[in-house]
Amino acid sequence: MNNLRPLLIAAATALLAGACATPPVVLPAPLPLPDQAPGTEAFSQQQGGVQRQDLQRSGTPEIPGSGNNTLVAGISGAAMPPLKGGAVNVNIEGMPVPAFINEFFGSILGVGFQMDPQVARMQDLVTLRTQGPQSPQDFYRLAVQVLRTYGVSTEFSSGLVFFNRARDSSTGATPLVVSGRTLPEVPISHRPVFQLMEMHSVRASDVVNLLNVAFKDQGLTIQADSGRNAVILMGKPELVRQAGEAIRVLDRPYMRGRVSARLEPAFVTAADLAKRLVEVMSAEGYGAALYSAGAGGTAILVLPLDAANAVLVFAADRGALEHAVEWARSIDKPNPTAGSDGLFYYMVKNTQAAEIVKTITGVRTGTGGTRDPARNAIDGSQVGAAPPAAGTATNAAAGGGDLAKGKLSLDEPRNAIIFQGSATDWGRVLQLIQQMDRAPRQVMIEVTVAEVTLTNDQELGIAWLARNADLGKYNGTISSGTLVTGTGGAGLTYLLDIGGQTRASLRALASQDRISVLSTPRLMVKSGEEASFDVGTEVPTISSQATSGITTDGNSGIIQTVQYRKTGILLNVKPVVYSDDRVDIELRQEVSEALPVGADSSVNSPAIFNRSYTTSLSLKDGSAILIAGLMAQRKTVGDSGVPYLKDIPLLGNLFKTEKRGDNKTELIMMIVPYILETDDQVEELTRSLGQRFEMLELPLTGQPPVQVTPSVPVQP
Repeated sequence: MNNLRPLLIAAATALLAGACATPPVVLPAPLPLPDQAPGTEAFSQQQGGVQRQDLQRSGTPEIPGSGNNTLVAGISGAAMPPLKGGAVNVNIEGMPVPAFINEFFGSILGVGFQMDPQVARMQDLVTLRTQGPQSPQDFYRLAVQVLRTYGVSTEFSSGLVFFNRARDSSTGATPLVVSGRTLPEVPISHRPVFQLMEMHSVRASDVVNLLNVAFKDQGLTIQADSGRNAVILMGKPELVRQAGEAIRVLDRPYMRGRVSARLEPAFVTAADLAKRLVEVMSAEGYGAALYSAGAGGTAILVLPLDAANAVLVFAADRGALEHAVEWARSIDKPNPTAGSDGLFYYMVKNTQAAEIVKTITGVRTGTGGTRDPARNAIDGSQVGAAPPAAGTATNAAAGGGDLAKGKLSLDEPRNAIIFQGSATDWGRVLQLIQQMDRAPRQVMIEVTVAEVTLTNDQELGIAWLARNADLGKYNGTISSGTLVTGTGGAGLTYLLDIGGQTRASLRALASQDRISVLSTPRLMVKSGEEASFDVGTEVPTISSQATSGITTDGNSGIIQTVQYRKTGILLNVKPVVYSDDRVDIELRQEVSEALPVGADSSVNSPAIFNRSYTTSLSLKDGSAILIAGLMAQRKTVGDSGVPYLKDIPLLGNLFKTEKRGDNKTELIMMIVPYILETDDQVEELTRSLGQRFEMLELPLTGQPPVQVTPSVPVQP
């Protein structure tokens, strides 16, 4: 019993020490990287430097005579372990990578495996759907391919499957785990979805060729697995759903040997063009129909793709296809009115009509246009459902500027534009108006403000820490990007994000309890507008003192002027979004605090300790930049002891304890812009932020996200 007593005392001491440990600081997780929403009103595009004036036709790939009999690259030749179990049918959403490996490789397929610690700590979520049961061998290949996109390599050796972080990118694409789009905080609408669809009638390679044309530059990855005659889709859920509908149309026996064309309307929407084309062709006696669940056996099949603003036309022979294209050109025209001169009315939906009129008028006249509501507004009685006869709105159009051979006027109360001129001129102006009639893009600016405590061995600040962290490809030197030179480690330096390593560096510091996150303000603002964030205290400070001319009991009064100075965290930001998803940001950040008034201070007013910077940045959507180098050093001296006795010279040291402090800190800021283009993206972002507060219920519009129950139970 006496021998056990020291062991029990040591165990109790260890438990008490663990309870006193400071919990690690958790940095805010990255926000979702919104995918670019495809525009549905982009009726006019720039092609080869010349603006489109009419419907554009582009050829679709001819169905080849033979397909590719090769499996997905890099999987068919790999060694495969012995697998157990029967067919696997998977429909999971939001399963962490470690749980995915444990459930499917360990429990379902029954293989022994070893997981690298870095893989075991991954928080990225996997969403995978298969259409019908898969054999264990086919599902093993699919799971290996999915893990590869998350930066996880798979190797079978010595009877075990080893899961490690991939050292290189053999797939040619940036792994999803680096881009941050699969983290738990990413809204469901922005997480990549994997879906496997097996073909029943046509070759997978034929369908992939058509889908690559229909969904070009839409952010959808399409791969053919000819070994199973299947198509693998990867992208955001809405695009995967639309591609799945297109595959169901293409995967039919009557599609073999057909010819097709892709049409891009210039004046009408894809849905309107498809509907009118079917009506005209049916009136002529052709068997034309829009795609639906029961459509089949028709000579001409029309499939509108609203997301890409395009229409796919399938015909039994080349003659019928050319006839359908000619009718489409006739339909895709502006509606002319009677006579050579008429009035055209356009309701602006997404922006201010006054800004459109001002811009177009300024382009024509070179004066910047005019914006006078009194001159440009028209009476409501002059606006009807149909355009009025020519010459009835001369006064209303008098305030507009000349544009070609027509005139523009503004109906500001109704946010509309009136054009007076020929139908040809109106068609040319309409293309420009439709391009400008877009909702302004919004930007979510995330700024993480943190303070790093430096020791004597860390005088170089965050750059020194990053070099010694051995993280990723960053070697402690700045080889690209922007660098504002300074002296030593006290200057202001910019560190561009390298494949997500900036955030990883901050997490490494936080895990060692050397970083304190002061604030993480997130501001949503329209492109070109300014937003501000202010959290702190207004501190009264004496700005001036003067002797009053009024005396009381022989003493002159003192007049003081007090001003209130804002302290805390102040942020001003003004982003401008460009068409290539690059964001220019004008940023001013200030972190300040009031210091105690010193005993020997001649002014009874606190000093303000301020650290601030003003800069202009240019970042891609979702990329991060780290600003560091704002250092501060505070030295404190104090004593405590027996009153009076501790103040005795020399002997007082016996009755007091002297404390000296030397605290050196560095302020770092990380800035990440996120472009939000649709209301759905804004709603999903709001929902993802609200889910971080367990007891907070936010009044959100729309339907809640659909909860998908995994077909395979997940072990806790």
